[in-house]
Amino acid sequence: MVGTLESEELAALLARSHLLAVPSSYEGFGIVYLEGMSFGLPAIASTAGGAKEIINPGRDGFLVAPGDIGALAGHLERLMLDRGLLLEMSLAALANFHRHPTWEESLSSIYHFLHSFKV
Repeated sequence: MVGTLESEELAALLARSHLLAVPSSYEGFGIVYLEGMSFGLPAIASTAGGAKEIINPGRDGFLVAPGDIGALAGHLERLMLDRGLLLEMSLAALANFHRHPTWEESLSSIYHFLHSFKV
């Protein structure tokens, strides 16, 4: 737990990390997981909410039920002990990130959609 970070501090922290574990009780979409994946970080997330739309369990991260500390600890231990798996999942996480649209692409799509209506 590091508290609030400026963008540069967050990027530096993610760049020197090995994975992103944010097993919250609920995530509406889970942009934090995509941000971590942009640094090649496999994600450990909650089964509650939108993370399951982003994470491919066993390939680029893991999903755990809210409050399932045993599952969380098991996934952390597995990645700590199996560095080959961590590498595979890191590469898969980066590939997953690149399959998603950028903010600019998303906003452009929304802009064109909204401007397609003639009033």
